[in-house]
Amino acid sequence: MVSIAGAGGYVPRYRIEREEIARQHGGAASGETAVAARDETPVTMAVEAAGTALARADLRGTELDAVFAASVTDPLAEHGIAAHVAYRHGAEGDVRTGDFRGSPRAATDAFAAGRHFVAATGGTALVVGADQMPVEPGHDDEPYSGAAAGAVVLDDADDAAAAVHDVAANTTGFVERHREHGEPAEAGDRRVAAEMGFGGVVPDAAERALAEAPDAPDAAVVAAPDQRTAAGAVSEIPGEVEHVSTFDRVGYAGTATFFLDLAHLLETAAGGTTAIAVAYGAGGADAVALTVRDEAPGRDEAADVTTVAEQLASAEYVTYAEHLRYRERPEYEGVTAE
Repeated sequence: MVSIAGAGGYVPRYRIEREEIARQHGGAASGETAVAARDETPVTMAVEAAGTALARADLRGTELDAVFAASVTDPLAEHGIAAHVAYRHGAEGDVRTGDFRGSPRAATDAFAAGRHFVAATGGTALVVGADQMPVEPGHDDEPYSGAAAGAVVLDDADDAAAAVHDVAANTTGFVERHREHGEPAEAGDRRVAAEMGFGGVVPDAAERALAEAPDAPDAAVVAAPDQRTAAGAVSEIPGEVEHVSTFDRVGYAGTATFFLDLAHLLETAAGGTTAIAVAYGAGGADAVALTVRDEAPGRDEAADVTTVAEQLASAEYVTYAEHLRYRERPEYEGVTAE
């Protein structure tokens, strides 16, 4: 069985209180949102999250056989993230890499690719998701568009942090939320989305994934662009399910939300917890069923890493003007010869 050997998250230290944004344009908002500094990009954040996941798994990057990455905000058409994360951690040579884009479901596409790789080869795969969501001042999504990264290490060990029972998909082709490169999202009609979007796809995906699990779920992670959508998806999962989410402290961070919340769940859930992790995006949803193992090495708090909870608590607040300045991305210069 494929397992999660270790997981980790990365949350930028800078935050803005959502009421600070709301005051600029009229309205109300609660909570806070992570703000990436000028030197925090999808690549650098993915590298940090990957380092934590590797430490949790007690692995060196040189021991990896594959690295898969997901992002919907990598600003470059030809650049990618996976190979750069692999190189930063010493995974070179005969190492399979792959980048997944185009939908927040890229998170679970990358996870499924990693799972298939481990099942087919017996190797070890690192899977990361990293995003900094773009938005325009005054847009409805501005208070909630965050930045973060998350990562998991997958292997076939029996004593890893969590056992992965199944990954299931429910693809419909229905697309409501969409976004051009560097632009804020167009959400579409919420009522139609609730009926034909997440409301129509999450229950079936979750049911199929949980068919292989030994117990009904105790906890759920749902990566969705807003808390209302995520809560609606959780309500469609049978039983009393705890919703594990960083949305109130980070905001929506694209593909990173799936991995960050999953890492947070693995760091806080009791051994024996059965969980369902869902990524919803254009065209459907995917669900991962897993069980957290007791006293697994990948959940050892003695490891020299910073937990997601500790990062959430360690915040430096910025003004609205600083928030806007940090969102101005520097021009990419590439590698130049001296």
